Amino acid sequence: VAVARADESFNLPAAKTSGLQKRSVRLSEYSIVLAKPGAQVPLLDPEDRPLGIMLSHDDFCAASLQGTVQVMGVRYMVAGKGPSNLADCSDDCPSCEAFALGESRFIRADHPSAVPSRTYGLVAYRTVAVRDGALPAGTVLFIPAARGLRMPNGRKHDGYFFVADTGALNSNQLDLYTGSRRLNWWIIGSGRAGKTLPAYIVKDGAIIARLKAEHVAATRSFAADSGG
Repeated sequence: VAVARADESFNLPAAKTSGLQKRSVRLSEYSIVLAKPGAQVPLLDPEDRPLGIMLSHDDFCAASLQGTVQVMGVRYMVAGKGPSNLADCSDDCPSCEAFALGESRFIRADHPSAVPSRTYGLVAYRTVAVRDGALPAGTVLFIPAARGLRMPNGRKHDGYFFVADTGALNSNQLDLYTGSRRLNWWIIGSGRAGKTLPAYIVKDGAIIARLKAEHVAATRSFAADSGG
């Protein structure tokens, strides 16, 4: 997972929504799980080989749900499912049973296959993940309800989001990447029960180009950032 830190670039003008395709979405959030080594569940790669680290049951289930975990400065990302269940995560996420979180397999984020296949990295508070096939990578969305909401650095969000990731999500769910700091926005709920919000697919070429450039830069900055 290539990650860029949030900066002062959330200053785009409000989109003119007239004539834009509108969708009803539910906004949730995901982040990097910060964990200490545990003694309950091993991290295995897609070939079921040990990655040399174990997590607590709760941290393993959280990492499987969020997609990325950082342990002692090293990041591991979910890379698929294995043939066996390593943990029962039903208590941690009763609604996630269909996602088979306990079968998750990981790779180190600096693994050769983790980055080159990604056109876009992740930018905190800008990147959203969608269900595979719901929206093409590179799609820019404008959510009026998000405009003006404050981020942890005190600055206000401009309401634009960029599709650069996929996950085990519901069809109308947008999962906002928040780095390691969660947001306290009234518009964020869960993929099933969160508030329905209007989102508009942006067609402004200049705005699309700017957000694409930010996410391409995030991929290039991976080597510097992945050290924690």
